[in-house]
Amino acid sequence: MGVSVFFISGIDTDIGKTYATAILAQALLQQTQQASSNNVANSDSKSVITQKLVQTGCEDIAEDIITHRAMMGIPLQEVDYQGLTCPYVFKKPASPHLSSALEDRLIEPEVITQATEQLTDSYDIVLLEGAGGLMVPLTESLLTIDYIASQHYPLILVTSGRLGSISHTLLSLEALAKREIPLHAVIYNQWQPNKYLASAYEPDSDIIDDTQTYLQSYLKQHHPQTYWINLAYVSDSTNDSLNVSPSMTKYAARLIAEIADTQQLK
Repeated sequence: MGVSVFFISGIDTDIGKTYATAILAQALLQQTQQASSNNVANSDSKSVITQKLVQTGCEDIAEDIITHRAMMGIPLQEVDYQGLTCPYVFKKPASPHLSSALEDRLIEPEVITQATEQLTDSYDIVLLEGAGGLMVPLTESLLTIDYIASQHYPLILVTSGRLGSISHTLLSLEALAKREIPLHAVIYNQWQPNKYLASAYEPDSDIIDDTQTYLQSYLKQHHPQTYWINLAYVSDSTNDSLNVSPSMTKYAARLIAEIADTQQLK
């Protein structure tokens, strides 16, 4: 499948993966539209689609896919209605292995892989968003991170500046290194919830700033090839170009160039 599929995971649930995935897709679309409007001959214009590994807590079309399309500024696609962009949707908002067991529907990894392969037949770039964190079980015997390793997908990790993120991020990096999963980028979610979390944590600017400084320094030392991206504040409006930070725009351009170079080598 090559490097046209990028897996987007996070250090925890509710860390901003869906927004990060949608905004990266939006940035990639903007690059494509800009190349087309400028009539760039032999440009690196690429088509992009998002996919959700598994969605729990809803029915029919995955809620995260609906959010992706709204933020990308496009309608639901035929592949969404076909179920290719989220092969498994379960009612119970829980870990995929539990939600699937409650409906007596086993998650078959091959079904997800085949859906992704079908998307790569029609799109140049597939952004595959996970469910929860890296260690979330898809079945009783398969963790999300092991599925990623089996597919050899480069990983984009979403983290944030909320309390505890440094430890959760470093643990995620250790798990990725153990399985030799390439860490392509880290997206730092600067958006913070407007309500207290279960731990009664309130966003703290000192913690947010120091977490960013510490993680950037750690990556520079241990993962110097990894891109750092700041996720801008996400407004309530959809398809808002202000949601795309300068670092996200730069990353989108580099991603397109890398994929173009890889395809030329084939």
